[in-house]
Amino acid sequence: MNAWFVLTRKPAHAQRGVTLFEALLALLVLASGVLAMSKLHHHLQAHADMARQRSEAVRIAQEDIESLRAFASLRAPADARSGDAFYERVETVTSSVEQLSGTRLNTVFHTTRQIDDGQSIRLKAAAVSVAWTARDGSTQRAALHSVIAGQSPALAGALTLGPSAHTPTGAYARAPGIPFGARNLGDGRSVLKPTVMGTTAFVFDNVSGQVIERCTDVPSGVSTAQLTPGQLSHCSEAHGLWLSGTVRFSNANPPDPAAANDTPLDLALSVTPPRDAATASPWCGSEAQKTVLYRDITGLHREAVPLAAEPASLGLSGWADLGERYVAYHCLVPATGNPLRWSGVSSVVPLGWTIGVTAVDRKVCRYAWDRDGSGTIDRNDEHPAVYTGVDRDLMQQNFLVIHGDLACPGTAARIEADAASIPTQIATVQHQP
Repeated sequence: MNAWFVLTRKPAHAQRGVTLFEALLALLVLASGVLAMSKLHHHLQAHADMARQRSEAVRIAQEDIESLRAFASLRAPADARSGDAFYERVETVTSSVEQLSGTRLNTVFHTTRQIDDGQSIRLKAAAVSVAWTARDGSTQRAALHSVIAGQSPALAGALTLGPSAHTPTGAYARAPGIPFGARNLGDGRSVLKPTVMGTTAFVFDNVSGQVIERCTDVPSGVSTAQLTPGQLSHCSEAHGLWLSGTVRFSNANPPDPAAANDTPLDLALSVTPPRDAATASPWCGSEAQKTVLYRDITGLHREAVPLAAEPASLGLSGWADLGERYVAYHCLVPATGNPLRWSGVSSVVPLGWTIGVTAVDRKVCRYAWDRDGSGTIDRNDEHPAVYTGVDRDLMQQNFLVIHGDLACPGTAARIEADAASIPTQIATVQHQP
């Protein structure tokens, strides 16, 4: 019997897994992706770091420029400390910054400040450049440009703006004729003690703004802010219009009306009304003062104090002397009629010095503006040589005292600065002799 053997081939197993080549290829693709992501992260981190450093550089430049404007006076007195800020000390410097607001920076910023004051004595061009080294080793730079005006902070508002006689309301919702420094007694009245060391005070009506009483025997050494109603004794009825301002001294050649902060000489103020005016005599008081800056629990205060005053007089441990020196004067001028009016001349009376036109004398100029463009200083609010028919209180009637052989600086011509015709420069006119 023939046997048939059927030979059958054993089926091959199905292929499983991947070859070594395919595995390496997949690993290469994955590594390329990871590398690309790593480079992108590094790129983003570098740009973020650069943006941060640029922001810090601009901030450093801005703070440096703003610090230039933080001067308290134009010129430094002889006893000024090295760290005090004055306009004349705005100069070219270089410095390095490693910390900002107490936080250490990730690089060192090198600041270079260039000051150019050759174009104008009243302006200084400032260019602040900040350089640093970035993470990639490249040198980066940021620069800001600005102009620093040589305008005294103390005189900017007092002298460049003419006094307004049409203010609708005064300080603390009182009549505009009441001096700003007068203390509101809370009973419809305000009081002003013109000189701290004097013994005379004046009481104003808050509604009309007119002087209603003159009080004598007020304690000497007490300022207006320290006065109490109980200290107003020996008061008598008084009527008149208020005249006030400052007398500043400039020893410079040429004199600078915007920086007249030299130590004042002894003086008095007088008002000479016409012969046919009221029989009562004008009262004038003056006091040499300085401006100080101090901080207490209520905040930061800027205040005028007697020239010889010490911080203890205000109960303070210290203050910052802003370098301002001047004589403040106040006059009560008797007036007649309805409404009250007076006419006359205000003059500076020297005490121990002379007024003349030689180098050993002094000349008195008055700050004045031709506000109406008439070509002359003739309106009472323009500070004329002779007041005529004054029917309201006049403030900021300021004087400048210079050496007698020099000319009064500036011009009183009206300058059309804009539609409101606002004066744009300080001007003076010779007043005495």
